[in-house]
Amino acid sequence: MELKDIKEVLTFAAFRPEADNPKFTWPQRFPKRKSVLVNISRGHVSWCYLNKKGQIEDIGEADGEFAEIAGQMADNWASHTEDGWIGVSLNNRFIISLEHNLSRKKGWQEELRQSPKSILGTKYDRTKRYALHHSPETSASLMMACDDSIIKTIEETMRTRNLRSGRICVGLFAMTANLLNRISADTALKSQDLIIATWLDNSLCVLRQKAGQWQDLRCRSGLQPNDEATVSQMLRPFIDAAEPSTRVLLMEDRNNGEFTKNYLSLFENLNVTDVTEEDALWNILGRN
Repeated sequence: MELKDIKEVLTFAAFRPEADNPKFTWPQRFPKRKSVLVNISRGHVSWCYLNKKGQIEDIGEADGEFAEIAGQMADNWASHTEDGWIGVSLNNRFIISLEHNLSRKKGWQEELRQSPKSILGTKYDRTKRYALHHSPETSASLMMACDDSIIKTIEETMRTRNLRSGRICVGLFAMTANLLNRISADTALKSQDLIIATWLDNSLCVLRQKAGQWQDLRCRSGLQPNDEATVSQMLRPFIDAAEPSTRVLLMEDRNNGEFTKNYLSLFENLNVTDVTEEDALWNILGRN
C-alpha cells in the first residue's frame, strides 16, 4: 500500500464516492475541493469556478467551438480543479419530450444507464443517451435524448487535454427538473394553470401544467441568436390555449438574461413571474 492510500484511509477520503459516480451529488463527490463547471452551447462556451466551499468564485465565457476553447483554457481549468475533474453541461443536439407510462421499476436510474432499452422500450435509439424526470403524481415523464456522438467527442477532447468529465448532463433539462420539483413542493402553486418556460443560452423548453397534469411540451436546442420567429412559433400554441387565470413561470440561467431582453413580450398579456435566481445554472449543477 502506498503512503497516499494510507493517508486517504486515515482522513476517510478512501470512503468518499468516486468523482465520476452519478449516484452522488457534486458536493458529495468534491467535498471541500475546488471544481469547474463548463456549459457547451452552439458556438459558445461558458464556465464557472467553484471554491472549496462550493461557492462561485469566478465566471467566464467565450465564443467558439468547444475543442477550440478547451485548447485555450485547459491549463486554467485544470488549475481550478482537483485532478482535472470537470462537470459538463451540454446545451446542443438534444431534445426533451413528454412521455407516458415509462418503466419506474426499482433501480430504474441505474438501469437507464446500463440498459436504456429495458426502460424506454420502443422509444429507445442506440445513437442516443437518455435522462428521465418522472412526475411524482401521474404517469407522465420528461425524457431527454442527446446524441451519443457529441458526448464521445467531448470526452475525447477533454482526454487529449488531460481533463476528465466528472459528469456530462444537459443543463436545460436540469433547470427544468429543478423548477418542476419546486412547483411540486408548493401545494398552492402546483394546482394552478401554468406555462413553465426554461431558457439556457439559445435553448428553450416550454411545458403546460394544468391541475397537476403535464399536458404539452415543446423544446428546441441550439437556436440561432435572436431567432424570434422560432421562439414565437414555439410559444404560440401555449398562448392560444391560455386562460385568463394562466400564469407563466420563467427560469433563465441568469438574471435579466437573453430571453427577458428579447422574447418576454411574446407572452403578450399573460401574467409572467420570473423565478430566475442569479447564476441559476451554476448553482443547480453545483448543488446536485
